[in-house]
Amino acid sequence: MLTTKQLSATKFAEIIGVQKSSISHIISGRNKPSFDFIEKVLQKYPEVNPEWLILGKGGMYRQSTQATLFDPPPILKSNDVQESTQNINNSPDNQDKVDFLSSQQVVENAIKRKEVDRVLIFFKDRTFSEYFPE
Repeated sequence: MLTTKQLSATKFAEIIGVQKSSISHIISGRNKPSFDFIEKVLQKYPEVNPEWLILGKGGMYRQSTQATLFDPPPILKSNDVQESTQNINNSPDNQDKVDFLSSQQVVENAIKRKEVDRVLIFFKDRTFSEYFPE
């Protein structure tokens, strides 16, 4: 990770808030990282995959699952709505959940029929660009 981030052991120790000797001991194999050390790394670098950091398995970085503005909205299939409705319909206290799932299906159908009129992109310098699809 130090190589990927182009950090020296000293700078990395400073960033995560540990002694430089802790980094040196872990790199040399003398000590294993403590829970506190791992926690500090993950707090400063939330993109790091904890399974990779702890077990050495998988990729160094988490798979991005955070939705962005450009991701399509999650859409329930009608089978999912029916299954979920059947599962929660057994209890009278769950009518709100049934209503929500039904409204989700209405939203799904509305999204499928919509066309994009324009796209606005706002920049940090407080300017924006406007695009119109052809």
